[in-house]
Amino acid sequence: MKLHKLFETAKLGSMSLKNHIVMPGMETNLESPDGFVTPRLVDYYEERAKGGVGLIIVQTATVDYPRGKATPLQISIDHDKYLEGLSDLAQAIKRGGARAAIQLEHGGRYAYSGLTGQQPVGPSASLSPLGEPVKELSVADIMELVERYVQATVRAQKAGFDGVEIHGAHGHLLAQFLSLNTNQRQDKYGGSLENRARFLLDVIRACRAKMGPDYPLWCRLDGAEYGIEPAIDCAQTAQTARLAEEAGADAIHVSAWGYGVEFTFFCPGLPGFHLPSAAVIKRSVKIPVIAVGRILPELGEWALREEVADMIAMGRALIADPYLPKKAEEGRFEDIVPCLGCMECIGTIIEGIAKAMSDPAAPFEGELKCPVNPAVGRERECTISPSPAPRRVVVIGGGPAGMEAARVARLRGHDVTLMEKGTQLGGQLIAASVPPHKEAISLLIEYFRTQLTKLGVTVELGKEATMETVADAKPDAVIWAAGSTVQQPEISGLDWSKVVSAHDVLTGKATVGDAVVVIGAEGIGCETANFLANKGVKVTIIEVMPQALSKEGPLTQMRLFDELAKKGVELRTGVEYEKAGREGLSIRTSAGDKRKLVADTYVLATGARSNSELVPALREKFDHVDVIGDALEPRRIRDAIAEGFSAGQRV
Repeated sequence: MKLHKLFETAKLGSMSLKNHIVMPGMETNLESPDGFVTPRLVDYYEERAKGGVGLIIVQTATVDYPRGKATPLQISIDHDKYLEGLSDLAQAIKRGGARAAIQLEHGGRYAYSGLTGQQPVGPSASLSPLGEPVKELSVADIMELVERYVQATVRAQKAGFDGVEIHGAHGHLLAQFLSLNTNQRQDKYGGSLENRARFLLDVIRACRAKMGPDYPLWCRLDGAEYGIEPAIDCAQTAQTARLAEEAGADAIHVSAWGYGVEFTFFCPGLPGFHLPSAAVIKRSVKIPVIAVGRILPELGEWALREEVADMIAMGRALIADPYLPKKAEEGRFEDIVPCLGCMECIGTIIEGIAKAMSDPAAPFEGELKCPVNPAVGRERECTISPSPAPRRVVVIGGGPAGMEAARVARLRGHDVTLMEKGTQLGGQLIAASVPPHKEAISLLIEYFRTQLTKLGVTVELGKEATMETVADAKPDAVIWAAGSTVQQPEISGLDWSKVVSAHDVLTGKATVGDAVVVIGAEGIGCETANFLANKGVKVTIIEVMPQALSKEGPLTQMRLFDELAKKGVELRTGVEYEKAGREGLSIRTSAGDKRKLVADTYVLATGARSNSELVPALREKFDHVDVIGDALEPRRIRDAIAEGFSAGQRV
């Protein structure tokens, strides 16, 4: 598909954009604990500006520090002392070729006292999501906050930002006033839709009055709320959008918000999830509508042609590949690093916030990370530069770690050979791409295969690494990325003729019967169980540890636990293996009860051991031997690719 519409010039208020692609505001946790912009944050945004996006909306900046601070690390824009860093950020974005805007926000009832030292505030007296009493804002308090938004907008302009987005979505303070679920006020700021929207409209009007007609400002709204009752729907948001337009907003950025699996599942799982809401709102207003929600270039082009939206926001896709816009405009779709939709980006931030809540004095851990882009937050140090002395490099193993190491080493100018004993590249990614909602991993495999071919890496499939085969290649450096092997649990008496590995089940090398026991409840065990349950297999998962999915992020846990429960998969943790025989597997449950599990097939998903037997001998013979990925220690895709990148840089 030719992307004519996507790369035409666009207008947002008085602001001209070079294309219709917007980077929405997304938290990074790269700012300082006291609200200042950091050099790492500047580098992160400048890299994305260089990639060809038309407009970058910088992540939430609180207008009320620290009371409005919703996360442990958050930009502040409530005092002139922040202007220098904000100016550096705005100038870096514009230097990179994009327009720069910033998102203005107040956390309201999400700003917990352990973080701010103050009682959280909101539209109504209630309990916060963390169980803290929320102070109801008085009318005078609201008027003071309106002025804080105005002064923040003035600072944004002083800092060099081309516009501001007023955040009225995602559960932040203005959204709390809009929501029927959190606004129980009886005054002019509660009750009817017009009253619930009054705070937002006061902010828009006041900012417009101060800035005049030409400074671009717009708002972000939830097209709908999910998993809560009562909830606002798209029809109500369309009315709010019309009121915002009348108040002086230059555009409406349509997103969604909610709790639980109904919300977190669809956003990673369904491309263009918010487009129907955007279409309804676009029909209700005359100002531009920005759509978001896993929209890739082809879908974005369609949405523009069909007048579903006026601009396309790409968030996680630009975390994964900052240069997606340039590559798409040039027709180099095969060079785009695919976003997996795995939600690890927000997952790492949520984990960091949870840790900070439990121990506010501890050093903060929870910076933005991406499985397919190890350079996120480390853009300056992750520049790939030519090697001053090109070498002959042999990479052993064609999984994610090995492929990334080969790619980076070749980009640096080395002569690279990759040996893979299997018949195709991909390693554990091949099996990982099979379960429900994991299809994007197959795009990652194809990306790597394409890049290695285009770069001229010599790929030798069906070639097992031995001392002889490695020595024959005469390497100056060896990168060992030979992966891992399934680890068998010690269960005496188990009928091993009925035992298969999860990897073999997912890749079609093994078949299963109608009743299956999956042994192991980490990621591969639960994903395999989900895959089998989709096919109508009766599945029981058993795990010796007290918690399932302990190594997965919170959103992955939420999704899988919900899906497994809905499909009738029985999950038992904290079990002990008693004995096994032809009649089945006897276990002792966490409650101390004995139970016999009878299955047609037992699927092993009990972890893996590193394939590193040849490493000591290699280190005796060669000066440079790097061990990475599962060959070092079985972990996530993120770890494998990050270590592959680093190994390619080191060689």
